[in-house]
Amino acid sequence: MAVEEMFTELPTVATAQMSDIICAVQGYVSPTNLGLSVQETLQQVYDLFQSNVILFNAGNPNGAVAGNTFQLCWDTVDLLLWVCTTTGTSSSAVWTKSIQLTAGAGISIAQAGSNITISASGTGLAWNVVTGTTQTMVSNNAYIANNAGLCTFTLPATSTVGDVIYLTGMGTGSWKIVYTTNQYIQVGNTASTVTTGNVASTNTFDAINLVCTVADVSWQAFNGVEGNLTIV
Repeated sequence: MAVEEMFTELPTVATAQMSDIICAVQGYVSPTNLGLSVQETLQQVYDLFQSNVILFNAGNPNGAVAGNTFQLCWDTVDLLLWVCTTTGTSSSAVWTKSIQLTAGAGISIAQAGSNITISASGTGLAWNVVTGTTQTMVSNNAYIANNAGLCTFTLPATSTVGDVIYLTGMGTGSWKIVYTTNQYIQVGNTASTVTTGNVASTNTFDAINLVCTVADVSWQAFNGVEGNLTIV
């Protein structure tokens, strides 16, 4: 191209070829450091564009691909797009997934290529049949009292708001719930005595569902109470 000749003054061709020579800028750094003007083919410009805009790697590019901030890299194995968040060499560049799914409580996430499976991993309450006369309760468990004599249950000493416990009777001996220092149970408008009180069944099949409302301290009956309970 002649000196000071504009691109619009160049002759046109019917069909461009990848081997055609064009004017390109090589080594561009910034508006004040433009690099050198050289002759390059369309193929060379295409390769330069592809290698500097979208990279690709078979797997996670961290520790394998050099990159500049905001550069993109396509993972050809897991079919994920990564973004370079810290410029560096193949060993120091930091690449971050463009989308990151994080599993919450009771949820699991599995990925096979572009297929992402989200599943509930929780199993619900574990039901425990108690045939003895004493049982220390564990949060997020359910109990069936099945003894000819009274079965005494003790609330967990530590608990988190939202923890639940289910208890129902089956044996003829019925059940009673006791607890430790500063704890109590709220049933409707009635609260049991702090530390020394208890809640007990009067019939074989009486039942109660409890939820922790103050960590380590108070439990409240919810979803109603089955039967006639004694609250002390």
